Order: sequence, then C-alpha cells, then structure tokens
Amino acid sequence: MEYTFQEKIAVMRILLDIIHADGIIDARETFFFNKLKEEFNLTDEDHELVKSKNSLIALTQIKLMTEDQKTDFARLMSEMIIVDGDINTNEVSIYEVVADFCGIKVPFEDATDNEQIAGCTRS
Repeated sequence: MEYTFQEKIAVMRILLDIIHADGIIDARETFFFNKLKEEFNLTDEDHELVKSKNSLIALTQIKLMTEDQKTDFARLMSEMIIVDGDINTNEVSIYEVVADFCGIKVPFEDATDNEQIAGCTRS
C-alpha cells in the first residue's frame, strides 16, 4: 500500500499510541514497529517526527486517506494489538476511537487473522 510521507508519520504515530496503551512495551511490538519503519523507508530522524507528532493531527490526516489505505491501516493496527499475544482493552479502545473518527468500517476482529486473535490472552 502506498502512503505519502505525512501519512506514514501519522500511521506510525497511532501505532506508537497503541504500543504505549497498556503500559507495557513488548519486544514484539518494538520489532513490528521497526520492521514497518523499514518498509516505509523511515529513518531514525523520521522516528523523532513520529514521536513528536500530535495524535489528533495524525487522526485528521488518516481521516482523509482512501478507503483502501484505511483498510490497510486497520490491518496494521490490529496486527500491532495482537503481536504481543495479548489483546488489551486500552489498545482496542484506541482502535475503535480511530476507526470511528476516521470512518474506518472494518471492526477490529475482521482486520486481521482470526486464528491469531483466538490464540491471544485478554487484559
């Protein structure tokens, strides 16, 4: 999926919010984030932009993305939520707020592999 530079920064900002939502930064979350950073061709300097990006501004940019981009972003959010093997209620709440505000029509459970979801604990 193609994203502009600003869309990539916005996507990564929300994913960073999901990482921090449960108060535990798991190595698998960090690995997934860094892998995505590489796929997006983002540098360490860009990572600083991600950290300083206002989440509400990120949401307004995501809201303007295409339906295909939003569906892909829903998948990325879901993958970030389940990558540590635990589905945290705060992480799912962020997913739902983002989906509601941005017009993402894909429920969390439908955005990724149901088998992986079934194998997760819930906190």
